Amino acid sequence: MSVTEEALGSSPSRLSGEKLDYPVNSLPLLDLDKGRDAMLAYFENTWGLTEQLFSALASDEAFYIRPYHKTRHPLIFYYAHPVCFYVNKLLVSGLIEKPVNQEFELLFETGVDEMNWDDLHEGADDVWPELSAVREYRQQVYELVKDIIQNHPDLDGPISQSASGWALAMGFEHERIHLETSSVLIRELPLEHVKEPAAWPEWLSAPEAQNYSPVAAKDFPQNELVEVAGGEVKLGKPVDWPSFGWDNEYGHDERAYGPFKASKFLISNGEFFEFVKSGGYEQRKYWSESGWGWRQFRNIKWPTFWVQDGPAGSHRYKLRTTFTEIPMQWSWPAVVNYYEAKAYCAWLTEQDSTKQPYRLLREAEHLAIRDPVQRRAKEWSLDDMELLQLDPVMNAAEASTANHNLGYGAESAVNALRANELGFYDSFGNVWQWCEDPFHPLPDFKIHPYYTDFSTPCFDGEHQMILGGSFISTGDEASIWSRFHFRPHFFQHAGFRVVQDSSVVAKKGDKYDTDSTVNQYLLFHFGEPAQQRDDELSASLEFPQVANLITRTVALTNTYSGSKSQVLDLGCAVGRASFELARSFERVVGLDYSDAFIRVAETLQEQGELVYRRWETGRHFTDLNASIDKDIDRSRIDFVQGDAASLSAVPLLQGSKAFDAILLSNLLCRLSNPEQCLQQFVQSHKFLKPGGILVIASPNTWMEEYTPQEKFLDGANNEGTLAAIGKQLPGFELLHHEDLPFMIREHRRKYEFIISQVSVWKKPE
Repeated sequence: MSVTEEALGSSPSRLSGEKLDYPVNSLPLLDLDKGRDAMLAYFENTWGLTEQLFSALASDEAFYIRPYHKTRHPLIFYYAHPVCFYVNKLLVSGLIEKPVNQEFELLFETGVDEMNWDDLHEGADDVWPELSAVREYRQQVYELVKDIIQNHPDLDGPISQSASGWALAMGFEHERIHLETSSVLIRELPLEHVKEPAAWPEWLSAPEAQNYSPVAAKDFPQNELVEVAGGEVKLGKPVDWPSFGWDNEYGHDERAYGPFKASKFLISNGEFFEFVKSGGYEQRKYWSESGWGWRQFRNIKWPTFWVQDGPAGSHRYKLRTTFTEIPMQWSWPAVVNYYEAKAYCAWLTEQDSTKQPYRLLREAEHLAIRDPVQRRAKEWSLDDMELLQLDPVMNAAEASTANHNLGYGAESAVNALRANELGFYDSFGNVWQWCEDPFHPLPDFKIHPYYTDFSTPCFDGEHQMILGGSFISTGDEASIWSRFHFRPHFFQHAGFRVVQDSSVVAKKGDKYDTDSTVNQYLLFHFGEPAQQRDDELSASLEFPQVANLITRTVALTNTYSGSKSQVLDLGCAVGRASFELARSFERVVGLDYSDAFIRVAETLQEQGELVYRRWETGRHFTDLNASIDKDIDRSRIDFVQGDAASLSAVPLLQGSKAFDAILLSNLLCRLSNPEQCLQQFVQSHKFLKPGGILVIASPNTWMEEYTPQEKFLDGANNEGTLAAIGKQLPGFELLHHEDLPFMIREHRRKYEFIISQVSVWKKPE
């Protein structure tokens, strides 16, 4: 069989001037050690898949229709863009010396990455050339690339990252990315402009008769949570792994994760239907601020690929696939964006109020739910070729274990394929899985010189990670090493599974029997003013009237923070400030060095209340109840144990976008290295964004028991102390300062009266 016959299928069509057939399926991911024939087969398979996909456009007109959301170019751009990319990268690598069509290579070079859901692209419609000219250009580039693969001397040996041939592999994988993104744009086109391609992979599960009233365990599988023990995973693709990888895949990281529970299945349309039917799209309380803004802007009331099939309020839906409209598939995964997935988690938390808040997977957890054998890939060496087969996309025999690499032509039932060793279905494939993590580099990340802006512009905290690939993810996208991302409002063939933390075992209403300090802090954080005093003694004595330190510092944070995306509560103790900040910030991270404090905060997050002890004297105590206001969205908060002076070592913060505000409450004078803590916010924008604020509340009780004397940040008076702090924050503007008295009760006859010095600092823009 010839290379062309092997790479392509049996449905005749005209491709780039040659009599070639469209492929039906994707080849396995290219092994770059296999030589020219393998490279040519992979290139022709890639090219043919694109031609096959675009044959779904029913007319020339369809190439020029602007997407309804106006946040992307028409499809004519995406038909030419991957071709232009080949030429530009071949020029950069030195494999060619001159452009093919410089006008086209400028016009089709840059796409649209809209910053927000209302950042519409109002480009002119008349800039795009005729389809015949684009097809002629594609033919020129096809012949150029084929000739280079067959004849260029630089391709005589294996292709490494430093080789010029890496640019060719980059072109193949870039085209495969756009195979997927273009399929989403086709899925968004009006149906009259689309036809199903003549040769397209069969579906794994076929449509059934229309059903408007799905029943769990009948029309879609009954989901359940599967326990995963805590552990550690290693991230980063080995540099000598013989397949192409994007720059963000390389580097080295080890991440610990706590015990968690994750849904056995991806969330199905049937499960998501309950959220839709209960009015989830109409209730602000389930949505983040930006998510609600998007929902209102688009006036969306159900997932974008559900098709209304009855009057408003009837909740009768069909399903739009890439090329057709079919009866609703309740057992297929819900295809939604990040905002919708997070809103569903908040709604599900409310439905099941006695459990931990539901959330999405984190990157480390996605690795943890994969087959354990795949972790052996880290042991890769050039002497062990069998380990290549641990990446399913490089192993043709493994095509049936995941709905990816175009083994099938659409998403499929969430239980259609077998579970992995841990009991999870679709740990890879079917649809991408939205993650909690913003897109971020791994330690030792390096930009590849052939594509300097592939990843780095998206390390901005505005792109959410998606992992696992979809049915139409091919090549590197379907690899165990892939790390991809999109903006939270963007639609891809992406869904989600839900997760709960398992670290808290206390039951609702139980006394949290810990040491006296924890009980003191629970009273300090959650006790009412009357509970702080003693009734008998206050009848004859006048207790000092003091402010509530926590509510005051929260108020200052809200007042001076210009944005309310996310806030870091350093020294959160038992968590009151974190809960209060969740009223206004979309995401809150509460960090404390004390594991006991964090466990208490997590228990309050899970249960909403907690019984603790207020000590009277000796062996006498009173039971009190700490409770969280029901209006607070507890799912917005993550509590984590860690060192405030070493935030880079905290797994939860690795890859997190920069915070709008950071609150340091009664923390600074208990650190061994307070300078190091503050310099984290000066030396980079990793943790505090430009224009962000620091709110520092400190009693300035400097003691060598905690901090070496030479590291004290103190002064003889207020001005001297502010100057010592300001010296560590060069360029920061002091916006506000005040003295704030508060009290901590030890027992009915012993109180600690403290005056905290509070200052608010703004980082330069």
